[in-house]
Amino acid sequence: MALPSATVLALAHEVRLHPRIAYQGLLAHATDRAKLCGQLPRLVPFRRAYHGAIAVVDWDHRLPSKHLAFRIYAYYDEASLSAGEEAYDNRLEEIGQRDRFPEFDVPDFDGLPADEAYEVEITPEGDVLGCRLTSAWRRDVREVDAVVGVGIARASAEYARIAASASERPRHLGGLEAVSWTPPCESGHPRWTLDVWYLLAFDGRVGSGRGLLVDLDEQRVVAVRDFSVRAG
Repeated sequence: MALPSATVLALAHEVRLHPRIAYQGLLAHATDRAKLCGQLPRLVPFRRAYHGAIAVVDWDHRLPSKHLAFRIYAYYDEASLSAGEEAYDNRLEEIGQRDRFPEFDVPDFDGLPADEAYEVEITPEGDVLGCRLTSAWRRDVREVDAVVGVGIARASAEYARIAASASERPRHLGGLEAVSWTPPCESGHPRWTLDVWYLLAFDGRVGSGRGLLVDLDEQRVVAVRDFSVRAG
């Protein structure tokens, strides 16, 4: 079930502000927050419908603030939403205890428990610069999905072109590997895709190659992009 981001934010009921954001008068008016929400890319739940959400404009630990994080925490059921709300309340209390404006730094709202966690980079004026999934589970790929995704990538014309152009690639670099899930807000594709990597070079510290985004429903590669990864 795919819901637009406007529906996700409706489930959050309101856009909350970190106290240090509120102190600075940023995004203080409803029209400012409506403009922000209207720029968001579409958020699509991963194989489940959304039940609720928490949306908070977070502080960048600077005065005045330069680049803000709009955090969207999405939940699949009442139990996970309740856990998220409890964690939010605890963090807000911690912020209040340590908030001695402006001399001391205070915590932000990063790392709250959620079924899906997104970080949207925005300007102090509310302009959206980028959106990414921060949930660690994105790298938890079931074996059955990995096998299907790698099979689709291996049979694709995109992979054939990459392999043909890398005829001198060292064999010890291995084959295709399914590494993570990519949400629509990052890829621009309507559905979640599986990121299948093909390592082309590794110097002992940094590896680089090409990632093939595989749509398991359509059984095709929808995009190819470069990647780099640091060992350890």
